[in-house]
Amino acid sequence: MKSKFVLFLITGILLLSLPGISGAENNLKRLIAENYKQTNDICTAVKGVIKEGYNPKEITMTAIKMGYSACIVIKCAIDSGASPELVIKGAIEAGATAEVVSRCCIEAGVDEETVAKILEREKLPGLGFTPAGGPAPATITVGMPGRGHGGGHISPSRP
Repeated sequence: MKSKFVLFLITGILLLSLPGISGAENNLKRLIAENYKQTNDICTAVKGVIKEGYNPKEITMTAIKMGYSACIVIKCAIDSGASPELVIKGAIEAGATAEVVSRCCIEAGVDEETVAKILEREKLPGLGFTPAGGPAPATITVGMPGRGHGGGHISPSRP
């Protein structure tokens, strides 16, 4: 009987720790909304929630999904001292494009090479990675005007 209770307790803890199932994202939404309501500034709200010890990736993703400007959220999260890698991953998962993420991170003071390496690891187009495209353009060969070797008339007025 005791082992069933322990198993039940462990299962409950695991379920509560999974995002989405436990409503962790809803809790973050509520927390961000409450901080925003107090400060009337999303930047201060994001910084405050991150400084309280919440995961910067989850905060960034949730705030962007709530409709706040991706660039402002990214800049404020980085300004709070959060890991650029976590912020970038959260922004990308929320749907921000690699171009927006890279521009905003660089504007927030993150080194270009750092941003490029993170985007490259994530296999995203941006500063560090360009996905393989189609075949290379066809080679164009241009010869001298006229027939045969040695050239010919250049002026259109002479036949």
